Amino acid sequence: MRMNKKGQNIIEYALVAALVSAAMIAMSTYVFRSFQANQKMIEDEFQNN
Repeated sequence: MRMNKKGQNIIEYALVAALVSAAMIAMSTYVFRSFQANQKMIEDEFQNN
């Protein structure tokens, strides 16, 4: 019975880690786009001056 609970805990931690990493991968696209937009805005400001 004790081994089964330990295995269950490992699976639960693995699932949480997988969900967190999937969320970070999904967010990376939006973070990258935001970074590009800020970079473009700064570039446009320098070109206008």
